Amino acid sequence: MFLGILGLLMIVIIVWALIQSKTNPVPIFVIVPIIMAVIAGFGPVEIFGFIKAGVTKTWSTAVLFIFSIIYFSLMGDVGLFDPLVNWLVKKAGSNIVMVTVATSLIAVVAHLDGALASTLLITIPAMLPLYKKLHMRPVVLVCIIGAAMSIMNLVPWGGPVARVGVVLNADVNELWKSLIPLQGIGLIILVAFAAYMGMVEKRRGAGLVPTGEAAKLDASMDSVEEAANQAELDAMKRPKLLWFNALLTIGVIGLLCFTKIPLYGAFMFGLALALIVNFPGAKAQAKAIKMHADTAVTMPMILLASGVFLGVLSGTGMMKAMAEMLINIVPQALGGHLQVIFGILGLPIGMLLGTDSYFFGLLPLAIGVGKQFGVNPQDMSMAMLIAKNYGVLVTPHAATTFLACGLAGIEIKELLRFCAPRLYVLSLISLVCGAALGLFAL
Repeated sequence: MFLGILGLLMIVIIVWALIQSKTNPVPIFVIVPIIMAVIAGFGPVEIFGFIKAGVTKTWSTAVLFIFSIIYFSLMGDVGLFDPLVNWLVKKAGSNIVMVTVATSLIAVVAHLDGALASTLLITIPAMLPLYKKLHMRPVVLVCIIGAAMSIMNLVPWGGPVARVGVVLNADVNELWKSLIPLQGIGLIILVAFAAYMGMVEKRRGAGLVPTGEAAKLDASMDSVEEAANQAELDAMKRPKLLWFNALLTIGVIGLLCFTKIPLYGAFMFGLALALIVNFPGAKAQAKAIKMHADTAVTMPMILLASGVFLGVLSGTGMMKAMAEMLINIVPQALGGHLQVIFGILGLPIGMLLGTDSYFFGLLPLAIGVGKQFGVNPQDMSMAMLIAKNYGVLVTPHAATTFLACGLAGIEIKELLRFCAPRLYVLSLISLVCGAALGLFAL
């Protein structure tokens, strides 16, 4: 109980500090877990053992961030996405709804490989310039992508379904077949949600000529852009190398989707070729890298620091204690409906625990307790899977959350405040549809 309370307190403090933006996330993820581990009675050697284990899990993704952020930022600098943006603007005009619906469809296609990071790395750099040109909020782009990934991530090669298959000792393909009708309905809901978000942006005054709230956003963007040296940015354009950069990017994405090499390896290779061809000479290459060094270093630092949190949460036993505590507080009268309760609480609990802790820590315990009340293990698993999946992009200590923030140029507090409530509503709608389709009993 004591470890569970400490774990919950640690998570609440971290989430509150991130939302308040009182300090950089790096010291939050480092200092708070260490203090809590000390309070729990662990010594320096044990604590730094937890830290080592946690950072070991995040370093490869941190390396991915460094090279992928610089790569796609560089592709934006040289003008790779300019033709696509100009074409979309011409086709959409002031039709903001078409842009948001197109965003959802692009994200669906990009997520066919089931990889969250590659979906963000493909969709955000391609669509963000268009959103800025039409004076739409980048957080709307991220929210739509989050919704698309949530329903597409139910494929058998996606992480959540695979984890449920392990826990249930079931065939993941059979699990997926039962989820296909829900995915079909989910795609319809996704397009409707994207259209709704487009109407919201339109009411704000978004468009080629902004009005209302969008005009205020435009003014803030202009002030940022005015601070940059426009002549220097124009000098970065490489229109004659458009086809080379396009083929190189397709090749990098192909390595991500169709090979088993580390993701960071693909971007290392791509960035090296991009620098050599687009910016001959050491000085030009150093200058191109330095333009994005701030974001490329800040995000990996945050991710490595979050490894401290994950290591302490797991190594101290706080995660397991929290899971047991959450299960033990469920009233006996509601025991027969545990699957519904955990389904409703799936997204907020998943935000706190993270994917592995949720599926490998909480789910087995929930199944064990549910059995005592006659709840079928598959019913419990399906309810918890469907609801939690909508939290893939709003988990404060997940790598993809910070990757989305870095690529879209938004703060994590903005992402959590805007996206979490909307994705939670979508998770509840998806849960209701799952029950109606008979994926789990009420």
